Amino acid sequence: MRIVALGGGTGLPAVLTGLRRYLPASSRITAIVTAADDGGSSGALRKEYGVLPPGDIRNCLLALARVSPEVRAALQYRFDGGMAQHPVGNLLLAALDMVATDEVTAIRLAAELLGVDDVVLPSTNDRVRLVADLVDGRSVLGETEIPRSGVPIRRVRIDPAHAAPTPGVLEALAAADAIVLGPGSLYTSVLATLVVAGVAEAVRVSPAVRVLVCNAMTEAGETDGYGVAEHLRALESHGLPPDALDYVVVSTSAIPERVRARYRAEGASPVDADFVPSGPRPRIVRADVLESGPVVRHDPERLGPVLKDLIAGRATALARAAGPGRM
Repeated sequence: MRIVALGGGTGLPAVLTGLRRYLPASSRITAIVTAADDGGSSGALRKEYGVLPPGDIRNCLLALARVSPEVRAALQYRFDGGMAQHPVGNLLLAALDMVATDEVTAIRLAAELLGVDDVVLPSTNDRVRLVADLVDGRSVLGETEIPRSGVPIRRVRIDPAHAAPTPGVLEALAAADAIVLGPGSLYTSVLATLVVAGVAEAVRVSPAVRVLVCNAMTEAGETDGYGVAEHLRALESHGLPPDALDYVVVSTSAIPERVRARYRAEGASPVDADFVPSGPRPRIVRADVLESGPVVRHDPERLGPVLKDLIAGRATALARAAGPGRM
């Protein structure tokens, strides 16, 4: 099977880890990663050297890597001193970006070093900034500035608007048997990937099984007060209506009160499962998919089997409907 996963942040690596762990080794995964990150180490490296932001790409490669834990730890390591802000993996990707013939080749070389048989692609090779148009008519430029506006987001877009998808992105979506979106920051990771020209349309018209892994918590300054329904409305306003999805995975994991209280102090709360489908799609899949601990995150060990069952079940049904040769 051919699976495409889109997004960024900490959510996409969790999906990739789960998929790679639970899908057959013969399956091929393509990760399509936001290229609009402008904060932290990624922002500093793109500003100083003009490279693509490497952080999300690094984390996706490590999620798919076949290396020892020590190598993973080394690539996440930050030295004390002048380079303290940069993980070693970011420096490796930045260096490869500067010496390779193009960005895709740089990522492929890093993948070979890490034993990655799958593909990681930035959503675009162009140097783009994310722009949020707010409900009060103002616009905010920059992924890190968007959550600080204090005003609800109407939609996001990239600048320059004509930035083209990286070669291979639309082809991977067209050939996919399954497409997984999220979890991750709705506007600055998931939608930042979808708004690249042609990507949302390619997902919308794809015959693949399409799964949204909905966020478990809101994000202050980005999705304040959002339930599942508002997440789906945001996707629809960016070209992906709810009936273009087959499944929406919603967490049923218990979140301890002490964890809720800490998130509440930061302006975040659990996402309300308030969406009621009006037709046969999407189907809501409720599952225990979160890690236990002080941070609310999707657990690859719990999410992976859920995604495997959704992908395999629909793919088998498509194969039966189409007859020999579909898979």
